[in-house]
Amino acid sequence: MHVVASFEHSNFLELAITDLEQKGIEKNRICAIPLNKMVKERSLVDTLHQADGQSMFDLPAILATIAMTLGVTWGFMWKWGPIIWGLLFFVGALAAGFLIKYLLYKNSIKKRFRCNTEVVLIIDCKPDEVETVETVLFNHLAIGIGRKQSEVP
Repeated sequence: MHVVASFEHSNFLELAITDLEQKGIEKNRICAIPLNKMVKERSLVDTLHQADGQSMFDLPAILATIAMTLGVTWGFMWKWGPIIWGLLFFVGALAAGFLIKYLLYKNSIKKRFRCNTEVVLIIDCKPDEVETVETVLFNHLAIGIGRKQSEVP
């Protein structure tokens, strides 16, 4: 029988393997496979077929609306009039909003790819060892655990 578990690459993985060896599982029956992190650059603007849940237009639209309203209101008191000041405030706030969103986007990309990669642990064990192996893996913070019946007669 095979027990498959997923771990983050951390000390808990090493502790789980050591604990399994102490429980009587030989090293040649434990297989740890690290997964490669696939890094793909996200585009700033969503398309019809690909969206990442990050909107680049929400903050600029809100800031531009508020600034345009203030520009029109104060424009009645200023020399160029409400229309020109409303448009100037609109464009300035729209640019500031896009700049803020872009900086937040770049910061979130750095944080997102800083995480550890996962490791898949495959343990070949006898049917009477399955509960012990699953308990050890669960106690060492496995992300997920599954079993597969061996097909060898």
